[in-house]
Amino acid sequence: MMGRTIRNKKKVAWAFGLVMAMLGLTALAADDALVGDLTHGAQLYRMHCAVCHGFDGSGKGKVTTGLKGTPADHRNGALMNARDDKMLFNVIQTGCKGTGCDGSMPAFDRSLSKLDIWDLIAYLRSLHMPLVTFFTDVNQYLVKEYTIGQVGGSEFKEGQIERLEKALKKVSPAELTNTVFTLYRSDGHLPGPELVPQQPRRLAKLRKDEKIGYVLFMTVKGPRGRTIPVGLGLDNDYTITRLVTTFSDPGLSEEYNRRFANYQGMGKRGDKPEFSGSRDKIGKFFDQAVTRLYLLAVEAANAYESEERERSWADGTF
Repeated sequence: MMGRTIRNKKKVAWAFGLVMAMLGLTALAADDALVGDLTHGAQLYRMHCAVCHGFDGSGKGKVTTGLKGTPADHRNGALMNARDDKMLFNVIQTGCKGTGCDGSMPAFDRSLSKLDIWDLIAYLRSLHMPLVTFFTDVNQYLVKEYTIGQVGGSEFKEGQIERLEKALKKVSPAELTNTVFTLYRSDGHLPGPELVPQQPRRLAKLRKDEKIGYVLFMTVKGPRGRTIPVGLGLDNDYTITRLVTTFSDPGLSEEYNRRFANYQGMGKRGDKPEFSGSRDKIGKFFDQAVTRLYLLAVEAANAYESEERERSWADGTF
């Protein structure tokens, strides 16, 4: 009888330990989860976010007047990818008051659980094109806005402008400024993708052999005069790994992406960038438009590399 009692106590203790372990895992998932329930996230978005950000995520909801700042356009890849999942979690949980952002966004810590917030983040990521669309193995990245001709030594800056003027004849000031995402693959098991802050100690830990490429969100002019938002992926050799429109219109997206797919694998560091070969009139239009896009993207990536060489000349990592 005594032996049975001891065995029963051991079973109870084992079961209690198992329950506590499961609770611990649940708590860990709530804090560190990076994959949420997309369907539930969409419901939460309609309930809590659409009034300001719009049901389409455009930032044009019913309540926009009287707000401090402009609600974010959640479809904007350059804007949204400049915030990693942890940053999104913090701003949703604590609002602009808690994170210091310039806006009226309230805190949702009392109305949404941690798992709710991760579900909401999953839906937010579905509204724009995430970086993993271009490089699936990215788990660390940098983001910075560069203006071509304003980074590096005078010879480098002048060379950038001369190359563009020679190839494109005329470049508007707006075209010279672009946000560059520099992507890395780390040996560590990071939950990522993690945005690495522009801090010397963090930047010093990045290794050249772990850099996998660049992503830029830009625009091209379509043959009918319409502005086409695109995402462009370049590998370390400046070869196009992916070029895809970020249009939400499925009909237009299919048409444009069929055209853009022709440029995958084109481009190479040091070669004369001129895409041609299309036979039809619209195809030739896109050849010129993508050549222009590519030249601007490469010079923006060059600006990053110039800055990196200047920053890390002493340790020889770049």
